[in-house]
Amino acid sequence: MKGISYRGNHICFGRYALQALEPAWITSRQIEAGRRAMTRNVRRGGKIWVRIFPDKPVTVRPTETRMGSGKGSPEYWVAVVKPGRILYEMGGVAENIARKAISIATHLNVADNSGARKLMCIRIIGTSNRRYANIGDVIVAVIKEAVPNMPLERSEVIRAVIVRTCKELKRDNGMIIRYDDNAAVIIDQEGNPKGTRIFGAIVRELRQLNFTKIVSLAPEVL
Repeated sequence: MKGISYRGNHICFGRYALQALEPAWITSRQIEAGRRAMTRNVRRGGKIWVRIFPDKPVTVRPTETRMGSGKGSPEYWVAVVKPGRILYEMGGVAENIARKAISIATHLNVADNSGARKLMCIRIIGTSNRRYANIGDVIVAVIKEAVPNMPLERSEVIRAVIVRTCKELKRDNGMIIRYDDNAAVIIDQEGNPKGTRIFGAIVRELRQLNFTKIVSLAPEVL
């Protein structure tokens, strides 16, 4: 998509807002996941306005069908967002609370072959007031990008464990480990990975957190 947003690019209702910097299609499930994450973070205080609406249908045709015969049936709905568009507005809370709630969503790469490529973190499991996740933390995330014709689909809410962070990891012997990206591995309810391969090196601290299956699948353990 080319161009910028000429409408809906100013704060109209609240005092703080989340503004898009890149063009994207945001699904209805992703919009609702962001609203729930912000509402949970402010503990139902203040007020949140959703400034975008998913009014564009996306059709998907079944596999192994012949060409022609029209378009497929609508699979999901998206909101077309251009740079400058206001996504959410918030009011009635302090600035530090608004900053924390708006910045709760973090994007990560997927370090396995489960089919997902990009994740957006919604919250950290087991904590209520932490803003950042560390290696070994389990998070609830939504899939932003996925490989077609795979079990995991886009906009699906899943669990994942953090395996790489740009923030350095300091050990007791003075060693510092730092990665170039933030990455996670998708897991099930029992903590086992859904993929059969792990890409990239991971740290051995995951073995102490009972993620032995992930460590055994990794090509290199630091």
